Amino acid sequence: LALRIARHTPCSACDTCQGLRPPPGVALALGDHSCHSSSLGDLIQYGSDEDNEPSYLETCACGHGVPEHGADEAALGTEEFSRRGRLATRLDEMLQDVDKLLDFEYADDDMLSLRQQIKLPVSLITMSPTSL
Repeated sequence: LALRIARHTPCSACDTCQGLRPPPGVALALGDHSCHSSSLGDLIQYGSDEDNEPSYLETCACGHGVPEHGADEAALGTEEFSRRGRLATRLDEMLQDVDKLLDFEYADDDMLSLRQQIKLPVSLITMSPTSL
């Protein structure tokens, strides 16, 4: 789940990185992990096909890891981590619907809107506007 969140969350240590991306030269393949099913369907992981054992993307092309890409459950708390996880799962489903799950550059307007929500803490989303 942390990988899903990190993929769709800008790096807090960089100004230019918009989400966890594979470094150049890394070949990715979709993992087939039926043990990761949920009510949302199979939770596909991002893996490398370079080794016999699947390895997962841990470092972004920007040089930073999953925690810098907004997926540190200890820092976020369980509720915020879960909220971001639900949004990231929906974003991955949208990518899968258009056969772009391994395309780290693709985004449409709906996805860009969800990515804005993934960055905002729950307290800012549920805050009611003050009187003008």
